[in-house]
Amino acid sequence: MTLGPGGFARIHRAFGFSFGDKGCARRSQRSRSGGGGRGGDGAARADVVRKLGADSVRRAVGLAATRASARARFADRGVTHGGRILRAPRARGLEMTRTGIIPGVSAVESSLLAAAAVDFGIQFVGWAVASVLKTEKFYDILGSVAFASTAAMTLASSGLGARQVLVSAMAMTWTARLGVFLGLRAHRDGGDSRFDGVKDKPRVFAIYWFLQGVWVWVTSLPVYMVNGTPGQSGLRAADYALAAFWALGFAFELTADVQKYVFKSNKANKGKYIKHGLWSLSRHPNYFGEICMWFGVAGVAASGLAASHPGRAVGVFASPLFVTFLLTQMSGIPILEKSADERWGKDEGYQMYKKTTPVLVPKLPWM
Repeated sequence: MTLGPGGFARIHRAFGFSFGDKGCARRSQRSRSGGGGRGGDGAARADVVRKLGADSVRRAVGLAATRASARARFADRGVTHGGRILRAPRARGLEMTRTGIIPGVSAVESSLLAAAAVDFGIQFVGWAVASVLKTEKFYDILGSVAFASTAAMTLASSGLGARQVLVSAMAMTWTARLGVFLGLRAHRDGGDSRFDGVKDKPRVFAIYWFLQGVWVWVTSLPVYMVNGTPGQSGLRAADYALAAFWALGFAFELTADVQKYVFKSNKANKGKYIKHGLWSLSRHPNYFGEICMWFGVAGVAASGLAASHPGRAVGVFASPLFVTFLLTQMSGIPILEKSADERWGKDEGYQMYKKTTPVLVPKLPWM
């Protein structure tokens, strides 16, 4: 822009006058009544004002857009100050826009899919090797490995929140106990009668390994769901109560397994059934403890998911319900009860034990 006589002094005066209706009217009147130089001055001032006003509008719009973008980023990431969370991150739709184990999908989908890939990958490799060697000795061990590895992997990809660490720790503690117990049992017994007539038939043997993969994945759903959902609430009193319930179930199962292992390790008890300790309160106290544990895990997971993802909070209970169905209707109690009836069905002492001892939920010691 080329300025008339007076240059920068005119720009200063342009900023100095009022933009009110009266001021504008007086300037317009002076511009019309004055000489040519004064009229040129008025036009120059108007031109400056228009261009400066347009620049101001553009700057204001740009600043507003920048602030809106910053607010959106802070809302997505969460606002922190000195390492302290001031506001939790905001979810977009059903999930935050964070990269999980598998890029391009939501965090919870990534957690579920990656866990399935690792779990069934372990089962496939185990089946391939076991079929060649015609052995079942590492079937249970690899089940424990699948539990532990998928829990650890999904935890490592999470935000390592208190709830995520607690739920994963409960699952991995149970897995470690299971692996040690099954390893000791396999060493003591030298084999597993469940696989007699199966381990030399690869196609049938594959079904057992596939079902183990399903068992691992469905049972661990609370772990995968929690680890795949960022921005959860902190632990509350109810969560500690549920963790205590889990600990009770863990102690119940561990004690029952140790009692039975010691009993069967004594050669004097060969061909006998155990009916002392926790086994005097329930015919399957170890299964009761395991069911309690997974309800405890699901409860802690659901507590953190209920507010932001109620569907997921309900979904985690597929785990304890599946475990309960499996143990009471399929591979656990029905098979063991049938085997016990075949061995001791005519034994009056066993009939009395069966009549006075609940199959699953323990009776009170004084009953």
